[in-house]
Amino acid sequence: MRHFLIILINMVFVANLTGQSVWQAPDSANHLKNPLSVDDVTIARGQKIYQSLCQSCHGADGTGDPVMIKSLNPPPADLTSIQVQQQTDGAIFWKISEGRGLMASYKSMISEEDRWAVVNYIRSLKKESVKNKNEKNSNKANVNRQEVDAFGFSQLINAKTTYIRDGKGFGFSIQHRFGATKFDKGFVQNFMGLDLAANVRFSFEIPVSKRLMFEIGRTRFGKFYDLGGKYLFVKQTADGSIPLSIALYENVAITTENAPQYSNTATFENGYLFEYKFYHRLYYDTQIIVSRKFSDRFSAQIAGQLVWRNLTPYSIKPKEDSYVIAVPVSMRYKLGFKSAVDFEIMPNTQHRNFPISLGYEVASSGNHVFQITITNSDRILSQNLLFYPTIKYPEDGFMLGFNLIRYF
Repeated sequence: MRHFLIILINMVFVANLTGQSVWQAPDSANHLKNPLSVDDVTIARGQKIYQSLCQSCHGADGTGDPVMIKSLNPPPADLTSIQVQQQTDGAIFWKISEGRGLMASYKSMISEEDRWAVVNYIRSLKKESVKNKNEKNSNKANVNRQEVDAFGFSQLINAKTTYIRDGKGFGFSIQHRFGATKFDKGFVQNFMGLDLAANVRFSFEIPVSKRLMFEIGRTRFGKFYDLGGKYLFVKQTADGSIPLSIALYENVAITTENAPQYSNTATFENGYLFEYKFYHRLYYDTQIIVSRKFSDRFSAQIAGQLVWRNLTPYSIKPKEDSYVIAVPVSMRYKLGFKSAVDFEIMPNTQHRNFPISLGYEVASSGNHVFQITITNSDRILSQNLLFYPTIKYPEDGFMLGFNLIRYF
């Protein structure tokens, strides 16, 4: 494990944060006109985007997240302050669009109308009068009952999470695993394993509601097509009245590889004559996932997982079962505005199989994440990952890869 950590640390980009001058929008920005009317509809629209992209740093009430205020330089602006509220709509819109330093540019991430809607929501955060403060205090209970996500994406490295996008748009992900490499001459010759045979999975996820989503994917190794679904039973709340999120995940995969070659006298283990059928191509994955967001920086989850295949060669020694029971444990620690470290371990009942993965999120926001991974298996889909032997470090090396998830 120490070696894995050394590799991960070497991959992390080190940024020297220095003080910055007061952020001023150009004069041309002040002449931009807000095309949206200021009403409950546009404010609610802006609030939804704010909660997804801005709240982690600027806080639920716009005054700044306490942890981020201490850890970021410059700290997130207090959006309720006079310094922000006295700026023109155009200036605020320009800053949202362009970004600066650790604040991302949202020009290409969200539409122009959505950015103007965020401006309207920011306007609604201005400092309240003494008369309105009493009303705000009376609403704190409702704020504390807001639901929270332990993870911001439906997948961590290989493990599924309890996260489900709201019932709009869709998600697209690419998972890529390169060949095994070591710290020897082959590390340079095969370019860290990138020249070797690689595995890749493409998938689409379609949220139906805040509680239900479906996904469809295709994986190179095993030539699997898979269809999955996730249902969120309960979701953690900010006040702790519901301390955990619990979800059920089910996936069915079919391998499209050529049928195995066998003789006319081949038999099942019970002695009956073997004949390859369609259902022998099917693999199943069932999970109960339990997650919790412990703080603004740290989240973790544990799952109970059963993976089943309909055809198992019985001549292999040691004998393999048709199923694997696993208890995946996943953790995420947020380092800053755009970065986090992820860790997964999947103890299970299969011989010679013990998946361990580390990930570093180099660009993370509410709509997309790019993640560099280090693993001991090039398998991705659980129905393949948990049945196939993992490699050992340092004798067998390690495998680099990446995940890219984007919501539209």
